[in-house]
Amino acid sequence: MDDSSGKTMGNSSAKTMGNSSGKCMGNSSVKTMGDSSGRTMDDLEEVGKYFEQHGIANLEEFLKEKLERWKDVEIKFGITGDSGVGKSTFINAIRGLKVDDEGAAVTGVKETTRKATAYSHPKNDKIKFWDLPGIGTPNYPDLDTYSKKVSLERYDTFLILTAGRFTHNDLQLAKRVKEMKKSFFFVRTKIDQDVDNESDKNAFNEEATLNDIRGDCLKNLKRSSFGDVAVFLVSNRKTAKWDFARLQEAILDVLPLRQKQSLTLSLTSHSKNILKEKVKLLRDQIWMVAAASAVVGAVPFPGFSFAIDAILLTKEVNLYKSQLGLPEENSYEFRRMTPENQDKVHKFCMTSAIQTTSLVAAYTASSAVEETARYIPFLGSLIAGSISFSSTYYFLHDCLNELEETAMAFLDIKSTRVVDDYVNKVD
Repeated sequence: MDDSSGKTMGNSSAKTMGNSSGKCMGNSSVKTMGDSSGRTMDDLEEVGKYFEQHGIANLEEFLKEKLERWKDVEIKFGITGDSGVGKSTFINAIRGLKVDDEGAAVTGVKETTRKATAYSHPKNDKIKFWDLPGIGTPNYPDLDTYSKKVSLERYDTFLILTAGRFTHNDLQLAKRVKEMKKSFFFVRTKIDQDVDNESDKNAFNEEATLNDIRGDCLKNLKRSSFGDVAVFLVSNRKTAKWDFARLQEAILDVLPLRQKQSLTLSLTSHSKNILKEKVKLLRDQIWMVAAASAVVGAVPFPGFSFAIDAILLTKEVNLYKSQLGLPEENSYEFRRMTPENQDKVHKFCMTSAIQTTSLVAAYTASSAVEETARYIPFLGSLIAGSISFSSTYYFLHDCLNELEETAMAFLDIKSTRVVDDYVNKVD
């Protein structure tokens, strides 16, 4: 965590997570190399060195291995707070799990956290959320004992939860974490219960209620020398509302590059900003998928002038759909999509190598040599100059753009339903 030195999440709004530069392929606006991140350039140089030393031998496997490296990055979150603030429920919510799902943290009205317990993310077991007991219990009577017993230094970042005001122990822990030059976040839970309780009043105003809760927390923090900090108001049961998505964005914002990539591709998209960040990361690795496909030693299908790795491309497109939160065909959520969006998802449901190759073949005529020629210094003309590379490159860009547009529309519809359902309940 050398890049996340002691940020205390200053202002009350998380940074915007960078735009994704996916425009319609018809405008030939594939992102230029000058706009690529430093990570992409580092990857290109690493692949270039491998190609220079080893040639084409084993290059496909090397590229496939690089595509999976985000799953090997470890992140350890410390989730702490007093008994009953909803730590276990939060851990389930941020991992996208229901209480009765396999691997879900045990929840209950009694204290269920007596020792530090790790829960892995279902999509990435290298990301662990540690459910930590609260300070002030018989086993953890003070901060020094607590720090030693839970091995405070092992965690990369901390989330300090409360369902009311932050306690003296919470604030002392935050100061200790700050001294360790690690990031932390103040999280106010059970906002749905607060809003429900206030909704019975004649003069109920949700925004005013939220401002009162946030203001009370901030007043408490400022008295303890935490001046410019953020307090995130969340509901573990209604993650599409209030600050849950903003908290995810803020966490991503303080992580080092590789950890940010790993967590981004593991999280469920609760906001357009996170969805855009996913698209950006997926778009940055398209050249690797295209190169891996281009070096495949398969014989072209009859009627096609090039060979591709159809299994790899099918896997990549399915990854796009999964990462962007698009439902499986014939699922309940799929049936609730508009016919237009259903058609877009169905378009990229590839069930055979011939079907995949046919889709990619449509991009051979439109492949502009100048767009993919920039990869030749790293991959050589045999790969980057091939029809297979350019066709796959353009196909995946166009596929990702269309699926991003569909996912954005689907997220809008889901968010509207959540708000409508909640308003109807309150009314």
